[in-house]
Amino acid sequence: MRLRLTLAACAAALLAWAAPAAAVETGINETQGQTVPTPRKAKRLGADWVRLWAPWDAIQPARGVYEQYWITGLNEKVRALEARGIKVLVVVVRAPAWASGVHGGIAPPRDAASFGAFMRGMAQRVPGVDAWELWNEPDGSGFWLNGPQPARYAAMVRAAYPAIKAVQPNDLVITGGTVGNNMDFVQALYDHGAGGRFDGVAVHTDTACLTNGPNRYYRDEVGRIGRYTFTGYREVRQVMIAHGDGAKPIWMTELGWNSQTTRRRSCNTGSWAGQKRLGVSRKRQARFLRAAYRCLAADPFVAVGFWFGMQDIRGSRHARGYGLFGLRGGGKPAAKAFKRLRRGIRPRRCGGYVDRTPPAIRVHKPRDGRRFTGKIAVHVRAYDNVGGSGLQRIFLSHNGTHVRSWGGSGGWIRPWWGSADWRPGRHTLTFRVRDNAHNQNTVSVTVEKVRRASRR
Repeated sequence: MRLRLTLAACAAALLAWAAPAAAVETGINETQGQTVPTPRKAKRLGADWVRLWAPWDAIQPARGVYEQYWITGLNEKVRALEARGIKVLVVVVRAPAWASGVHGGIAPPRDAASFGAFMRGMAQRVPGVDAWELWNEPDGSGFWLNGPQPARYAAMVRAAYPAIKAVQPNDLVITGGTVGNNMDFVQALYDHGAGGRFDGVAVHTDTACLTNGPNRYYRDEVGRIGRYTFTGYREVRQVMIAHGDGAKPIWMTELGWNSQTTRRRSCNTGSWAGQKRLGVSRKRQARFLRAAYRCLAADPFVAVGFWFGMQDIRGSRHARGYGLFGLRGGGKPAAKAFKRLRRGIRPRRCGGYVDRTPPAIRVHKPRDGRRFTGKIAVHVRAYDNVGGSGLQRIFLSHNGTHVRSWGGSGGWIRPWWGSADWRPGRHTLTFRVRDNAHNQNTVSVTVEKVRRASRR
């Protein structure tokens, strides 16, 4: 019996070890002017989370004064979601005029302490919230007056985190979702002392006029996965790892594709205005939704992906078609695709990979130290690391002067006619390989040309 129990315990341990990591949790954003009921629809869709909006300027119109209508409404919604087993993330936006000193709620507060005091009051008054997101897109001009100011926002994070934790120590505190995967802004938050003052970093990938699926990507000028690439969150995590926060998760608090129109050149916002389509078809929106969640599930450091949003937004010029439900409340193909996620999300990696490892290079000919009289041959091969970004080019120089380059993994020069005219003496051949992530490696060999022995 003891042996049988031991074997059973070993088998259970092996099964636990072999079990795949838990898939990313799913979430939905409540949307402006929504007519479908959030708690009931979220439950039917099988969402794990709902993201609710809390406008500071409406909730606290004067210092120390909380508008009870808003507090009551939030609590009722939180309780209704909680009763259905759905967790709640609340994103706080828009400072009141008394805090910002200007009209128009996208201006940040002049004093970070006022934001901290407000967040403490919110945690006290809405105790059922599971996580708080500190502002929305603080790195862009759409929600932050006059564009990003990372030092000012970092001060708000430093003030809000201990204020919330003092009241609700188990509540999670997440940085405001960035426009795209803004790894440089996240780096700036660390530079300004925000490290240790958040439980996760939020990003947004529902950028304007997005028509590429999650598998498409580009690399920026320094070889990183691009900020506006879906999988650019992997570069955000590299910043977190560099600051000792590799155990903290990424929260994608907005992801989505717009099905508003697919007319050519219908994009009406941002740098692509008038140059491409505004959105994708409803069927493609659903396909991209499935692909996006499968991609997120392949990265265990992503905690939640929140679809933006529950329903199409009436009257919006360029963001009307992101919803799972249409303007009249009918479900779109994306709603059916989201509901199917309840059955389980099969991970499937997509998009670009972080690559910080230089490729290897091997010079087969000529051997270092070789002596020759007439001409020599060159044979070089390069090898990318496993999971690397792919080789770009190999460059050859002779005594510091560029000779030629090869695309791909290698090449030949045989014979090298130019070497026949080299002067006697030592010559340095330098081979440099570069990959698509701009990692480089260099190998040099020295050869010596000698005079032919004279006949006597």
